[in-house]
This record gives sequence, C-alpha cells and structure tokens, in this order.
Amino acid sequence: MNLNRRNFLNAAATAAVALPFIKIGQTSAYAKEFHGFPFQFTPFTRELPIPQPLGGTPLSPAPGTPAASVGSEAVFHGIAPEFSPSHPTHRPDWDVHTLKTHTLEMRKAVHEYVPGVYTECFTYNGLVPGPLIRARFGQPMVVRTTNNLDVETSVHLHGGHGPAHSDGHPVFYVMPGMTRDYYYPHIVPRVSPGGAFDFSESPSTMWYHDHGNDVTGHNVAHGLAGMCKFTDPLEENLMSTNVLPDADGPYDVPLVLQDQALNADGSIFYDPLDHDGRLGNLFIANGIVQPKFTVERRKYRFRLLDGATARFMTLRLSNGQPFLQLGNDSWLLPNAVWRPEITLSMAKRADVIIDFTNAPDELYLENIMQQTSGRGPDGIDRTKPIRLVKFVVTGTRPTNDVTVTGGTPLRPNIPIRDSEITARRSFRFERSNGAWVINGDFYSPFRADAVPQLNQAEEWTLENKSGGWMHPIHMHLEAHQIVQYTGKFRADVWLNRKSDTAILEDNGKVRLRMKFRTFSGPFSFHCHNNEHEDMRMMKNFDPRPAGQPSVLNGRFWNVPQEISGIPLSVVRRNPELFH
Repeated sequence: MNLNRRNFLNAAATAAVALPFIKIGQTSAYAKEFHGFPFQFTPFTRELPIPQPLGGTPLSPAPGTPAASVGSEAVFHGIAPEFSPSHPTHRPDWDVHTLKTHTLEMRKAVHEYVPGVYTECFTYNGLVPGPLIRARFGQPMVVRTTNNLDVETSVHLHGGHGPAHSDGHPVFYVMPGMTRDYYYPHIVPRVSPGGAFDFSESPSTMWYHDHGNDVTGHNVAHGLAGMCKFTDPLEENLMSTNVLPDADGPYDVPLVLQDQALNADGSIFYDPLDHDGRLGNLFIANGIVQPKFTVERRKYRFRLLDGATARFMTLRLSNGQPFLQLGNDSWLLPNAVWRPEITLSMAKRADVIIDFTNAPDELYLENIMQQTSGRGPDGIDRTKPIRLVKFVVTGTRPTNDVTVTGGTPLRPNIPIRDSEITARRSFRFERSNGAWVINGDFYSPFRADAVPQLNQAEEWTLENKSGGWMHPIHMHLEAHQIVQYTGKFRADVWLNRKSDTAILEDNGKVRLRMKFRTFSGPFSFHCHNNEHEDMRMMKNFDPRPAGQPSVLNGRFWNVPQEISGIPLSVVRRNPELFH
C-alpha cells in the first residue's frame, strides 16, 4: 500500500488553499471558548443560514445519450447503466414521475466562517454547506457534477439506495476538469424480488459529501458536504395531516454541525500527517460559527447532522427540555421518542422536534461531550457546555401547530428475522503501523471483501480491537438493523431500528443485519472518522446474483467502465489513484 500518496496530495492541496487571503482586522469581544484562536468575534450575532434547494437545470447533451457517455467530452465519466430503461435492473415503475435534472460544480470560493475572516474553501456551487438536494420517492434525478478543483473527488449520497456508478465509491472519481452524471432513481428496496416497494425503507434525512480515495478528510474539512431531504407518500401524509411540519416550509430546518480550524491568515488548517482524526476549535452550524436562529413559539423540526471529520457530540438544550426524536440516521423511527440528550458520532443524524411554545426568550443548543483527540470522546461534562446555536424565541403560540408528540406513530419497522439470515461474517477493526485495518488488511479497491447474494440477508459482527479508539462504521447502499450493541452510549433508538452508521466504541461490539437488494456493486463500508477511512479502514462488498462472481478480482483493476465511469486509459495514466 502506497501511504505516501495521501500525504503528497493533501500537502499539495493544503498549500494551494493557503494562498494569500484578504487581510482582516480584529473585531469586537473575544470568544473565550476558543483558546488560541487568532481572531476576535462576538458569537451569536449572525442569523443561521438555511440551505436552499438545488435548482433545476436542463441538461445538454441529454443524460444517457452517446454524447454524454463514458469518455465523452461533455460527460467524461458517463452515467450509471441502470439509467437505461433496457437495463435488466431498471423497472417501469422507476419512471412514473418526470426526471429532474440539476448541475453541481465543485469549485473554490471564499466563505466567511467567522465574521470578517475570508477563507477559501472547496464548495458545491460556491456554497458551504452545499445546496439542499430535495428528493421525492419515485422522481428520478440526474445531477450533472463537474469537478473544477485540483484534486480528484467522488460524491457520496449518504443513506441513499442507488447504483454503484453514482454511489460515490472511493475510486469512482470525478477527475479534475471532468464531469459525471450522478443518477438517483429515488426508489426503495422491494418487499420481494419483483414485488411491491417496501416503504418501511424510505429515507427522510440524507446528506452528501466527498468520498475520494485517500483525500476524503481533506476535502470534507475544506467544505464538501451538503444535506438532502427525501419524502414519500407516507411522510407526505404526516405533513398534510399536520402531524409533521411541511418539508418545504420554514419549520423544517437542516442543521449541519461541524468543527473547524483556521490558520492565522484565515486559511483552513489541515495536517495531512495527522492520522488520528482532525479536531477544530471553532464550532460551526450551517457554515458559520455560533449563529443565532430567531424562531416562533411553536414546534420546529431540525435534521441534525454531525458533519465533523472526527468529533463526537452529545447535544442538549440549555433549559433542560427534551428533544422529541423522530428519526435516526436516514429513517424515521416507528414512534416519536422523548430524549433528554442525543449523542452523535461523525455522519450520524438525529431528526428531532424542538418545541419552543413555552421556552424562555433565549436558549441554546449545546454540546456537552468533551474531546481532545481523534481517539474519540473523553466523556460528558455537563458543567462545561459548548454553545452551538442560540435560539431567540419570539411571538405568541399559533393555533395550527403540528400535533406530533411522544409515541406518535411515524414509520413501520420490519425486523430482519433469524430465519432470514443466510450468512454470517465478522470484521475486526484494528490499528496497524500507525494506520487502520479491518481483519488485518488495508483497503484495496481491487478486492471484494464480501460478496453477498442479492435478495438475501446477512448478519455481520463488527468488533473494535484497536486499543482505545472509537470508530463509527458506515455501510453504503442499505440500512442495517442493530441486534446487539456493546458500549456505554444509549442504543435504545438504534436496536432493531434502521441505521446507516453504527458507533463502534472502545472494545465494543456491534451485531447487525442487512438485506442486499436491487443493485450489484462494488460498494464500500468504512470508519467515518475520515482520517481513519483515508488511512485505509475500509472494505468493499459486491452484492451479486447467486453464482455470479464479483467484478473485483483482487489483483488489478478490471471494473467495467460503464459501472465505474473510469476509462482504462485513466487508470493507466494515473496508477497511483487506483491502489
């Protein structure tokens, strides 16, 4: 394994981002939470930005045409073969609604994390976080994505169920100066092959972020992340009957929580030789440091995301009132649950209601989890809260507030039964030579580490043997159901429920179940401490029909270009990107 490539690329990209910046003066009062931070600012003075939906754009040449196929000038990386109605996986009920088309550009842009401090970032369409992707069940989407950065990228729709070509596999790149058509059919798995859609699998809160091999941590820390809201008929009925706020209205708010670290000139600090996990001393919500949010005296839905690369968070409200949790990761829970505090690892989401009806005029969203290294959190200290967002509550109680409360039914959950399990696998997450391995192996894009049979269920046991480190493990393609959890974090809302990221605590163990449906791979699973992922704590799995071998042979690159979007000529010219 060539560990030097990551160091080289990250050092080069970091140097590029450290170009001269607009010089700024010192401002107002010092924020005492940020010891050593070189700038002064007054927290909670800027209003929380709300990510706006990605606008529709006609695409020319049309997706799937010869002029937009792999190797073409317009769309060099092509589109998923499953886009074609003649593909054996594609079904007529994928195309009931009109195709939506969008464009997304990855480019550098100046952003103000801190008031008056101008920082060059990596962005989607010039925004940090990126624009909101608004998706609906049964409405297919193509996002024509162009990489105008100087490093390879790969866009992963986290929590999505889609083709391998558009999943954001780490080496299914968008090369600098090139374009890929990401095809999202926006379907869910079926109850049985050829049967009805299983709406218990419909997601609600997804997000998207970079997934380029060896450079995920660097690219995400520099800004490449955004949110995605998904609705289906069941959830839209909850909205139309006033149980939940309208997903497109002002009371349904995506909230991306991150930490950030800046150099003295305002540029982003990133140490490519830190393989433990990057921590920042600035606490960011929707792209700005410690904002305020002016709210009415009513219920709001917040889709909370821990979008950091290595920081865990335990969230609470400063006045002691509980959250009403609606969902875990991508999926609604069977019933709404009251939670006094919520712990999130990197990549985990919590879909919650905060009721401001009887709240004080001011209160805060706080993080009470202490953390000093990428190993993982040091523990909760309720006497040292870090204030993330200030809520300013105004107005009087409305007459038409939503009705959701503790115990309200949301989305049915169908447990995977013992009798459905056709295979069991075990994976040990360990440390080796200063990097990260699974079952003793560093990641290889050539190797299929599991080849599950399509339309079958398996049980996987994940065990942390890395000696004092924590690893949130993310599974691509499918939801998993946790049937056993060893650790101190509360797992009641996870057990037998749907998740896409499982927290693997120090010396912890997670036993989970997954069904593999619709799409063959390859796909990946990995630690979502991005620095651990980049340092090779990742594996491939490749669901296949019975008796069909993986497209990965374990020796050299042999993935068909219509699946990967990577012409063989690119592999030959850039062998260091495919190792």
